[in-house]
Amino acid sequence: MKLENLVKALFLLSATGAWAADLDSVSELAATSELEFQNTISTANLGVIYQEGNLNQVDASQLGTLNYLSALQEGYRNYLSASQAGNENVVISRQKGEDNIAALLQAGYENLILINQIGFAHQAGIAQFGIQNSAQVNQIGAYHNVDIYQSGNGLHTSVTQKGTAITTIINQYN
Repeated sequence: MKLENLVKALFLLSATGAWAADLDSVSELAATSELEFQNTISTANLGVIYQEGNLNQVDASQLGTLNYLSALQEGYRNYLSASQAGNENVVISRQKGEDNIAALLQAGYENLILINQIGFAHQAGIAQFGIQNSAQVNQIGAYHNVDIYQSGNGLHTSVTQKGTAITTIINQYN
């Protein structure tokens, strides 16, 4: 439990520290310009990962500026794949249990994904394109599946699945 508290503390510190401390030089601020975006892969992106158990895996890519990823995995064979392109996108994922899978894609600005998978064999696939979209998924129990696709601006989705074998599919466009 002490390690989990340390991770939470680092999470809180990093969420505020990345905004102020990581972008304090002239060269990094220049690289954040949209005109120079093609010349730089990423600037001031941050990831905090805590894994406990066996065969847990995180694959993450962050292209852009000020993207944030936090992953907490406790259990066995949990898998997270996250790709973020753009600016100020946030992924916060918590997987506790076995065989939970989350595949996440965000392209745009200021998008947010919150994932809580507690139990066994949950699957979540989320793709967001646009500006200020958010998706929150809570899966508690076993064998839940959710697929969310959002394309546009200001779209928000919240899904809670409790029990066994619930499937939810959401497509939003504007």
